[in-house]
Amino acid sequence: MSNDLRQMLSAALLVLLLVFGWQWYMQKKYGSRTPPVSPPPPAAPAAAPPTDATPSAPGAGAAAALGPAAPAGAWHLAPADQPAEPLVLGGRQPAPGDYKAQITLDPRSAALDRVLLSEFKLKVDDPDTGYPLLAACRDENDRPRLPLQLGRLVIKGRPETFDLSQHCWRLLDFATDDAGRQTARFAARILETPPASDPAAADRPVLTVIKEFAYDKNAYELGLAVQLVNETRSPLEIESLEFFGPMGILREDPRSDGRRTAVAAYWNAAADRPDAKLTINRQHVTLEGKEKERRRTFEKPGDASLRWFGVVNKFFTAIVRPLAAAPNQPVDFLDPGSLAAQALLVETPPAGQLHSTPSVQVRLTPPTLLDPARPQRFSFAVYLGPIDKNVFDQPAYADFHYNKLITSGSCAFCAFDWLTALLFKMMHLTYRLVGNYGIAIIIIVFLVRLILHPVTRKSQVHMMKMNKLGPKIQELKEKYGGDPKEFQRRQVGLMKEQGMAGAALLGCLPMFLQMPIWIALYTAVDANIALRHQGLLPASWHWLNDLSAPDRLIPLAWFGLAEPVNVPLLGSIIGSIDAFNLLPVLLTVGMFLQMKFTPTQPQTAASPQAAQQQKMMQYMMPVMMLLLFYSAASGFNLYMMASTFAGLVEQHVIRKHLKEQEARAAEQTVAAPSKLADRLGPKKRKPRPPRRFFS
Repeated sequence: MSNDLRQMLSAALLVLLLVFGWQWYMQKKYGSRTPPVSPPPPAAPAAAPPTDATPSAPGAGAAAALGPAAPAGAWHLAPADQPAEPLVLGGRQPAPGDYKAQITLDPRSAALDRVLLSEFKLKVDDPDTGYPLLAACRDENDRPRLPLQLGRLVIKGRPETFDLSQHCWRLLDFATDDAGRQTARFAARILETPPASDPAAADRPVLTVIKEFAYDKNAYELGLAVQLVNETRSPLEIESLEFFGPMGILREDPRSDGRRTAVAAYWNAAADRPDAKLTINRQHVTLEGKEKERRRTFEKPGDASLRWFGVVNKFFTAIVRPLAAAPNQPVDFLDPGSLAAQALLVETPPAGQLHSTPSVQVRLTPPTLLDPARPQRFSFAVYLGPIDKNVFDQPAYADFHYNKLITSGSCAFCAFDWLTALLFKMMHLTYRLVGNYGIAIIIIVFLVRLILHPVTRKSQVHMMKMNKLGPKIQELKEKYGGDPKEFQRRQVGLMKEQGMAGAALLGCLPMFLQMPIWIALYTAVDANIALRHQGLLPASWHWLNDLSAPDRLIPLAWFGLAEPVNVPLLGSIIGSIDAFNLLPVLLTVGMFLQMKFTPTQPQTAASPQAAQQQKMMQYMMPVMMLLLFYSAASGFNLYMMASTFAGLVEQHVIRKHLKEQEARAAEQTVAAPSKLADRLGPKKRKPRPPRRFFS
């Protein structure tokens, strides 16, 4: 073993000993502490009068119903007549065949107050399951907003505007059947004030809005239906009804909120290619930005129809899919032009989470008159769960193309889909064999290196030959330096003569071949929920226990810094820093060593400017890698670091082997003439002719 390799391995071993020693110390220091407990579901919001748009006439909204008597003939909402106690659908038992989530309903608004996914945790060290997918929010004017909440109802020809957001709903029934299917129905009624000439008459019913939730065991979808019942003798025309979709989704990407957006999918059946039939439109909204960034409207592409909409983050999503009245019929009760994304505030965010969150809202516009004898019903299927390819490939979801969310919004547009799918399968197969995704990633590194070894070896041979051609190229440069075309022609001829045609391209070929693999693996790691809370080390350790997040060797919270630190001018690249990450630092060191020991173009043949640029690249490239990958997923950094150090060892072994071959070849060349002389004996001298002194 050479001194260089021995020193390299000794340094790596010393770093690993320091890291594991530090982790052992921190485990002793912090391991006995009680792990943080997931926050309990918040209490139902306190009763408050609706603060949405002010009714345009007395008696409009619940406030009018609770206030002074409305004038004769005015329509108003009936107030709720029962205490508002939260209802719970599902449960938090992550057992097979049980409920996938615990859904808390707020009876006063007939909407969701909180959704906890029963199969996942917010943090890797949480003792209980229950990932907070959706939560109650407030807008920038401090008005309450709940997921799947109804808003203002406008009836054509009436001056009133009815606010269905809260204080007007009553529970009709709540039941669970033998199969575990749970249903909850709520109703809100619009009444007409009787004439003053008949003071004993009761308010006459005009319109009843029924809202129904249905939840099955072992299902990610929540059924939602809104039914309008005309209780008069004349048809009514509903102008619009506001519908607030999912909201309150948390941040999963530590670098930015780029993956946490509102989404809308549009279907174009007339598209010429299957991959062009579905278009996903993402809208990033935030309260911290400019006014135009707080609310944005989705633009419908061409003649496409709205297929579904919702909110997503890195690993989870809540999708609302409107259901047509009959199969193979378009949905005609939504106004696609009103679909908008809006930034809201999470009412009770978990510690360390941003308050701002995206939401979506749309208007329901019934296409026909509401006949007294025929209620109108609008149905939705609401997906509440992970962005998981295994789930989306199931027959129940395959036709809706939810799997587009896996690659939409990431760098997968520049990766080969088949390569990403292959790495997905390789990773899962290796995980089944070894039971650890970190070890599976390292095994994939060696498999990739083994496959590319012939190309890497040939590249090293050509680059070493290029170094030997340095003096000859320098001679050509001195001789033909004044004629660049002639120098180029002579240089190409020399390389062809030495069998070095295409050497420059071959030297970069291993990196070019690995680039698609790196991009595909970044997608496979960054968007793979199977790696979430899966680590190289156990969860009780404080390092490398979540391959989908940065390694976080030393969290800044240990030093009393509760909020992440934003580095000036670099925040847009590396994001907020909440810990010291070791893997990207080791990756930077490995890349610097790799660039330093990689054979390059001979300095004698390069111009001073090119030599200076080449030297700067040795320092700039590793620094750029540190900035780009500092907050990347530790699974990807683990692959890159393992691949870089494996490449260093492979490069050292190849160069050593080539030098030994050259040394043996030189010995054989010298030995061959010597052995030939031994066999033939001493060389006989030819007799000289006699010298003549006289002619």
